[in-house]
Amino acid sequence: MLSDTQIRALRAPFPAEALTPDTSRGFELTSIKAAFIIERLNDVFGTCGVGWRCVHAPFESIITGDERTEILTEVALQYRLSTDEQRGCPPLEWRDGWRPDHDRERVWSEPVYAVGGHGLGRGGVPYTDARKSAVTDGLTKAASMLGVGHQVFKGLVRTGGNGRSAKAGDGNAYRDGNGHTRKAGNGPRRDEADATAFWKLYHQAGKAAGLSLEVAKDLAGSDDWATACTQLQALIKKSAVAAL
Repeated sequence: MLSDTQIRALRAPFPAEALTPDTSRGFELTSIKAAFIIERLNDVFGTCGVGWRCVHAPFESIITGDERTEILTEVALQYRLSTDEQRGCPPLEWRDGWRPDHDRERVWSEPVYAVGGHGLGRGGVPYTDARKSAVTDGLTKAASMLGVGHQVFKGLVRTGGNGRSAKAGDGNAYRDGNGHTRKAGNGPRRDEADATAFWKLYHQAGKAAGLSLEVAKDLAGSDDWATACTQLQALIKKSAVAAL
C-alpha cells in the first residue's frame, strides 16, 4: 500500500522543462519526457531494479491505416512494498505470457499493466528507436495509473510549440522517497489559440484537400503557429486550384 507521502510525491507537478508538445496524433497534446518519469519513480521508490521494476512483453509490429509501421509492447510495472506490509507478489516475468516467479521473494506490488507504442521513424536505427520509445511510452502510461503526471493527462497542463508550459503545476514543494525536498516550478503561460487554429484548419479543410498528416506535422514543427497556419492555408488553396 502506498503511503500518503509516496502518493503526494508521485502526484507532485513537474517543472516546465519536463514537458514537451506532441503532435504525433494530428492534434496538440503534451507529453512528459521519460527521463523525468524515471527520476520520479527513483525518487519515490528507490533505484530501478531495487525499489521498482519494469518488464515488457515481446515487441509486435502492426501496419496502421495510413500504411505506417507501429511497434507495440505491453509493460508491467511493480514497486517494492514496505517491510511492515504483508507479503505481496513475486516479480513478474514474460514466459509465453505473464508469469510470476514463485521462486523469488513476494515483496512486490501487484503489477500495473500498460501498452506502449511508437511509429517506425527515419534514421540509422529506426527499429531500435521505436522499441525504446514503445517501452518508455508504456512505462509512462503505467506510472500515470499511480498518479504520476496526472495534471498533464487531465489536460490541466499544456505546452506551446516552443515547449514552454502553459500552466505547469502549482509549484508546491514535496518530499521524495529519500527524504529530500524537491520543488516543481511554475512555467510561463502561453496563448494556445494559434496551435488550436492550425489543427482545426487541417482537420476541417486540409484533410479534405488531400494534405497528409505528415505535411501538417512538418509545418507544425516550425514552432511558429501563425506562419504554419498561413502556409497551410496556401497549400489548401493550391490543392483546390490543382483540382479544378
